[in-house]
Amino acid sequence: MATSDSAPHHSATELSLNVDTRWGIAFVALLFVHNELHEIAHTAVGRLICGAWGARNFNTWQTACYKTPEIVLAPIAGLVWSYGLLWVGYFFLKSDSNQVKNSLGFCLVFATMPWGRLSTVAGGGGDEMVILRGVFTSTDPTILLATGVTIVGLLIAPPLYRAFRILTGKQRWLVFVGMFFLPKQLFSIVVLDMANPLLKQGVLSGQGVLGAPAMVNVWTGLWVLVLAVSWKRLLQTFVVKDPTATAAQ
Repeated sequence: MATSDSAPHHSATELSLNVDTRWGIAFVALLFVHNELHEIAHTAVGRLICGAWGARNFNTWQTACYKTPEIVLAPIAGLVWSYGLLWVGYFFLKSDSNQVKNSLGFCLVFATMPWGRLSTVAGGGGDEMVILRGVFTSTDPTILLATGVTIVGLLIAPPLYRAFRILTGKQRWLVFVGMFFLPKQLFSIVVLDMANPLLKQGVLSGQGVLGAPAMVNVWTGLWVLVLAVSWKRLLQTFVVKDPTATAAQ
């Protein structure tokens, strides 16, 4: 019997989204821990190249020197980390009913803030644009911007598509849109509008470990602790849908 391709394809055993406040706290912890590891990837490479840590805050960084390898290698390090996790999520989001892999994959895709990557590049910023401007120094800025947006779009589209396909129910679009946009909005409010201004005012601004201000160390340590005690909840982002409940609907 022929089947229509117009409807989404799901495995015989469907997964149902299973989120609550505990899940939300665990996901926020993953979001903030991922971001700090992204920044450390940048600054650690800069430390290796320059021999010293550069200045930084919660989301921007500098190197202690200006050498040609640093222009490309330090930005690449953070991107390899974030896009690497994004694509690990892609490969976990397979069309089977493995609850744990799909749950982890879904969380990894959105914890890397794909909308943050795309919107920042579209505004002319981000590590991607730093690399493009550093390598193609004489290329027209409009061409570089279009190239950057295209590259990011191609990198984030397949994982996002798989994350959408794993969702079921009438509210799947609402869930997807929320997961796409809200992590970046939360990060902007908490980090850009609150944490960075406090750091600029001198709150725990002395250098801590790994070249980060002490405030960043304290902040990250708290979220690492939260993630350590709650990460198992992320593995339950999806549960196997009760077939009897589905039939009864």
